[in-house]
Amino acid sequence: MSTDNGASISSEALLARFIRVTEAALAAATTQQAAATIVNRIAELVITDRAVLVHMTGKAPIATVTGGGVAGQEGALADAVRWVRDHHRGHGGALILPPQKQMGEVSGALNKIQLAMGGTAILWLPLPCSHDENQQPRYGLWLERWNNKSWHSSEIDLLQHAALFLGRALTEAPSTVRRWYRRKSVLIGAALLAAIFAIPVDSSVTAPARVVPDQPHHLFASMDGIVRELLVVPGQRVEENTLLFRYDDRVLKKRLEEARRALAVARAELVRFEAAAYQDPEARARIPVQQLEVARAESDVVFFTGQHDRAEVSAPTGGVVVLDDPDALIGASLRTGQLVMSIADPKRTKLQLAVPAADAGLLQKSAAMQVFLDRNPLTGIPATVSRIGFDVTLSEQQIPSVKAEARWDGTATGIQPGQRGMAKIYGESTPLIAQLLRKPVAAIRTFLGI
Repeated sequence: MSTDNGASISSEALLARFIRVTEAALAAATTQQAAATIVNRIAELVITDRAVLVHMTGKAPIATVTGGGVAGQEGALADAVRWVRDHHRGHGGALILPPQKQMGEVSGALNKIQLAMGGTAILWLPLPCSHDENQQPRYGLWLERWNNKSWHSSEIDLLQHAALFLGRALTEAPSTVRRWYRRKSVLIGAALLAAIFAIPVDSSVTAPARVVPDQPHHLFASMDGIVRELLVVPGQRVEENTLLFRYDDRVLKKRLEEARRALAVARAELVRFEAAAYQDPEARARIPVQQLEVARAESDVVFFTGQHDRAEVSAPTGGVVVLDDPDALIGASLRTGQLVMSIADPKRTKLQLAVPAADAGLLQKSAAMQVFLDRNPLTGIPATVSRIGFDVTLSEQQIPSVKAEARWDGTATGIQPGQRGMAKIYGESTPLIAQLLRKPVAAIRTFLGI
């Protein structure tokens, strides 16, 4: 069942509310207390902005109103209640007002109430005191919803089931009978709770979740050096060949200049030996050695030129920059092969989970789960566990945890890496009582050492 504001209520929670309200009304010591209980707690069953308990006979129609106080018997509300009571006295079930009649037959006071508060939807509910249809109800309920909020058929069905219990509570009875009803309601409540606790439910565990890139392109340091300038920020979208960061290239420039000067000297020496080789046998003998010196100098120039070209690092592909701490990267000394940052496709993400080690035994691969991200904690996004780790490490909350991964069921739109939330992972079916008491019992056993 769904409430008027859209929130979903389970049948077990609704049944528990039903038991609490009817039991409180039946346990009231007097009719006045039962009446106050009904108008003030009927909102626990269905959302209502005002509840009025109506006498089905007599000149004073209003018995009590939500909030208590003296019930006024004059005015538009009293006139409208009196008109509805008199015109629908023989109607045995719930009725949404106004009925389908000509406008000339409708009370002006009723119209005034319906037009107030941005539009009022009124539900009329007789409260029978027995199953005998020939016995007229002594009371009725007038329930209002403001701002044009409508009544749903599921809510009307629930109220009609509750009507007989509420009518009984308003009927004067000997104290022994009232105690019998109270005892019976307790037994019924205990039986219903036992039935509820025996209902099979899916076992579940909760774990912190973080959205991370799926198969990002990792960027590793191509050489040893110090980062001089970072040109991007985390989360920035970049295109292929976008400049990401620069090394400090002052030492590389110096070595490249030295290599070029050494190459120029080696080439000049080779030219001098070749010129003197016609007359000087020693110079002719030095030519092969000098040619090797020229080749070595040329290789040094090529090497340092390549190193200098690698001082500016560009994006190998388009995507979003993934970088944990940009401030720590500037001025950092990198070693060849060290991971610097990643370039990720924002449309391809997955989930990293930190499942508490105490719950790891309930975790299964391919288990279904719902993820509630912090940006929208009321909306669950379906996913499936894809990988379960073995090592136990401390999570960010300093809880011993097992790492796991999950993939989205279908396409996850509008989800960016770095978002966090809570995941609820479902397991095998188990009685509700076992699911509720699993952690408390485990904590007690740990505390007692048994």
